[in-house]
Amino acid sequence: MQMTGSMKYKLLPAGGDTYSEIITKNKYYVDKTSYLRSVFAEDGSSVLLFTRPRRFGKTLLMDMFADFFRLNYINPSDTSFQQKRFKDKEIMKDKVFVDNFMGQFPVIFISLKDIKGINYDIAKGGLINLVKGLARNYSFLQKSEVLTEDEKFDLKNLCSDAYLKDPINQNNLTSALSFLSSCLYKHFKRQVILLIDEYDVPLAKAATGKYHEEMVELISSFLGVLKSTPKNTNEDTAPILKVVMTGCLKVAKNSIFTGVNNVVVNTVLNTQTKFTSIIGFNKEETKKVLEDYNLREYEDMVKENYDGYRFYNEEMFCPWDVINFVAENYEHKLNGTESDIKPVNYWNATSSSKILQEYLGYLNKTIREKLQDLVDGKSIEVKINDSMNYDDLKLHDPDDFFSLLLHTGYLTAVGNPSKNNYLVKIPNKEILECFNTNITECFNDMVKEGPDFKAVNIAKALLNGDEDKVEDLLSEVILTYVSTRDFATKSNPENFYQGFLSGIFVNCKDVISDYKSNAEAGLGYLDFAFKDDSGKTAVIIEIKSCASTDELLNAQKNALEQIKEKKYAESYIKDSSIRHVYTYGIAFSNKYCRVKVETLK
Repeated sequence: MQMTGSMKYKLLPAGGDTYSEIITKNKYYVDKTSYLRSVFAEDGSSVLLFTRPRRFGKTLLMDMFADFFRLNYINPSDTSFQQKRFKDKEIMKDKVFVDNFMGQFPVIFISLKDIKGINYDIAKGGLINLVKGLARNYSFLQKSEVLTEDEKFDLKNLCSDAYLKDPINQNNLTSALSFLSSCLYKHFKRQVILLIDEYDVPLAKAATGKYHEEMVELISSFLGVLKSTPKNTNEDTAPILKVVMTGCLKVAKNSIFTGVNNVVVNTVLNTQTKFTSIIGFNKEETKKVLEDYNLREYEDMVKENYDGYRFYNEEMFCPWDVINFVAENYEHKLNGTESDIKPVNYWNATSSSKILQEYLGYLNKTIREKLQDLVDGKSIEVKINDSMNYDDLKLHDPDDFFSLLLHTGYLTAVGNPSKNNYLVKIPNKEILECFNTNITECFNDMVKEGPDFKAVNIAKALLNGDEDKVEDLLSEVILTYVSTRDFATKSNPENFYQGFLSGIFVNCKDVISDYKSNAEAGLGYLDFAFKDDSGKTAVIIEIKSCASTDELLNAQKNALEQIKEKKYAESYIKDSSIRHVYTYGIAFSNKYCRVKVETLK
């Protein structure tokens, strides 16, 4: 505990603190306990899913739920654990709810965040470890006088690594949640509360690892317990009372939710006002935190950098940012070093997304202009897909791109002009910085090599008319940095190569000038054109995308013919200050390219 003079400040929680750790160590806690009643007594759904961006406090909320409801398995009538941890909390004012719910249920609380890996087998190993640990938590059931000997035997097997790894026991692995729920219900004669955190991580990781279909089948089987919730069976005999889940994205029902009825999903776009503030800090909560640490005068600074999110009708702050800002700066106020109080980007280190980065090469001119509008502080209108399959993201639909940006916290909705169309914007300065780092500057690292840029070498070869070197360098970059994952897409494949070359040329400012992309020229629009830094050499490039490598030679010739027919180089040829004009036809097919140059001056 931090003390200065007559003022006393609680320690602030770290990112991984559990609810019990926060309370027992007397750390600062923004009270969300009133939502226990909203979720478990007032909401009529069997399965309730909350989707919010990362670092908004989803896991802490679920941990608090688990601590409140969890039965004392040794002495079921004892609620002293909860009495200590929820003393003076808002929920304790509701005596009827507390008497009926607090410490009254077996709880299964799991996180799927570690079910991931570079391939399916490694990811499945994460599920095996999860089930094994879960079964060991309930090993006391092996001594139950209510369960059958077969059930006890199966429980013992679930604690065995070798048993779970044997493919012949796959069904027992994937039915573990259903089995454990049934055993707990049978033993205690009380329904089970099931809490599943970060439910969509396995699917997100599988999409980037290229084993999505296998993972959907595995997780669908594992979550088969969702199909046996009270609304689908006799409510008195169903083992599950309620399922609450959290994640970043709502997965389409035809993915892992097939056959699950009575699912309610609460996203950042949901109009159900009773849950808008359940995850994250609202305006009043943020003010209270700043007041409690004598930083209220920095409210505008916090607002500019960490506010701006709108969850339907509620102005929301990212708790990770607010807590870190206070933790780093309240001592400056105490010590009289206010000049050192400044906002820091706390979100950037946690905000990278491989799936988002995979989109970036497919951004056509219209989408790039929309991104620029966002960076310029404008709102744009986009169609938002509120329910996606991660595997569909490989199609690189622009609607999915903006949906990802919204649900992962890069954007926030500020209006809803029509059913699926939303006005969105970048919420605050911190996210603008992240946006520039992770989105608009995505190609910078891709072409770096040591102290130099490969991009510069490509530009120099183009300016020298060296088609062989250009082809060699481009081929090397494509083979090294571009994955074959990206060529099954709804977007025109040429958009990818357009974005790919754009990312190269923006890193060549020291050697090129008068750079143009998708610019009007002659009788049409050229793909790329630029001069050297002296303005004496010009390069004009037309690109083509081919379905097969057999078409590459003809495609590069057609590209050069288009430059001539459309007179793209006319103004450069007529410019007396330009001594050399090189035109290039560059044809791509998957990870292959061919380059042809013609010297027009």
